[in-house]
Amino acid sequence: MRGGMEVAVAFTIWISFGAFVFFGVIDAPALFGRTAITLCAAEFLATLVWAVGSADCVERPCGALAETARTAAGLDIPALTGFSLALAALHGLREARSW
Repeated sequence: MRGGMEVAVAFTIWISFGAFVFFGVIDAPALFGRTAITLCAAEFLATLVWAVGSADCVERPCGALAETARTAAGLDIPALTGFSLALAALHGLREARSW
């Protein structure tokens, strides 16, 4: 892994696992917690596949699977994490208004 990808991966794993713990503490619907931990595991797995697939690679593109995992770890999963957290925030605001 090179450049800012490590930051994106670390931030996504940290945020998604933190959301999983937070959703359990505030008694949010189980769907939010399951989504957060699934995205955390998917990010970890995509990063692992990318790291192993591009270990002996000198220049990009390394291979189809490694490039797909790189795209998933760097773009797709962080975007899905942000979207799911935005949905959870909207749900929380909606619940707070009903008090």
